[in-house]
Amino acid sequence: MKDSVLEFRKIMEYAPILYVLIFLLVFTVLLFLRRRAIVRRSGGPFFAPFHISYGIFYIHVALCFSRRRIPLKEIKQITYAIFRGRSGGGARYAFYIELRNGKTIPFFFGKSKRNEALVEKLKRNAGKYGFKVDSAGN
Repeated sequence: MKDSVLEFRKIMEYAPILYVLIFLLVFTVLLFLRRRAIVRRSGGPFFAPFHISYGIFYIHVALCFSRRRIPLKEIKQITYAIFRGRSGGGARYAFYIELRNGKTIPFFFGKSKRNEALVEKLKRNAGKYGFKVDSAGN
């Protein structure tokens, strides 16, 4: 009995660490579920940062806290920039979707061969979708 009480006290000394770990676990699961929900709605691949389907631009990136379903007719222009990573962090795309009502929706995702091909496809098909895609100084 005495040993179990001592172990409980040791655990209670590390309670703040446990709270942080539980918070990180819940936050990670929440981000995964947000991404899974938008991917199921769009019908696109899970690891793609965005997908266009039936006239709607779906943002799959989990850390986009604005609208994630944007009708193509509301998009005026998409501007993107490539930010180089420091100390091995990797390069990132920064996408800025400018809507016709003047609002801008930013989101970020990593640069990879698959994402480069997706951005090139978006640039080629932008005229068909009714908006333009511009590279900001790249």
